[in-house]
Amino acid sequence: MFRTIGLVLRWSALGVLVLVALYITQLMYSSHVVSRWDAKIDALCAANGGKDVETRVYETVMAPETKEYFSDLKSARSLFVPSRSVGTVLGPQYPYVMETRVVEVLREKDPSVVKYVERIVRSSDNKVLGERFRYQRAGGIPGPDPGEIRTCPTDTLARRLEPNVFLNHPLRARLEK
Repeated sequence: MFRTIGLVLRWSALGVLVLVALYITQLMYSSHVVSRWDAKIDALCAANGGKDVETRVYETVMAPETKEYFSDLKSARSLFVPSRSVGTVLGPQYPYVMETRVVEVLREKDPSVVKYVERIVRSSDNKVLGERFRYQRAGGIPGPDPGEIRTCPTDTLARRLEPNVFLNHPLRARLEK
């Protein structure tokens, strides 16, 4: 009987070791794939001197001084541009909206990699006031938190749409320095 128990324990230990080895192999492979895609989106961002992903402003405007756009916090005043799906209407209280859409899917499976555009649009005539293109890699490494995201270019004040488009944005003064 003790021989049987010893045999079962040995096989169980061997099975656990095999599973751990497979998991570590999967982690190493996934890490390699993620780093390869991170390098690729960095190269795409750097292509043409970064001009493909720079923030483009076509028109500057004043954001309406309403509660839908501005919130007075105790420490600072902030501006929020409501988001909408492309082509939908939010209502007359939202003359300017943010639209985000995927332009190109570079990889569908994990890790997913996309090129997308963010735009600030005037609702009345659907004119694009400003836009920026970005690349994003999401996921890729299995584990308890697979939600790691890598975006290129990095989000700096000079690249953000809101302070560049809205003349009365609270951070506009810092941008002009």
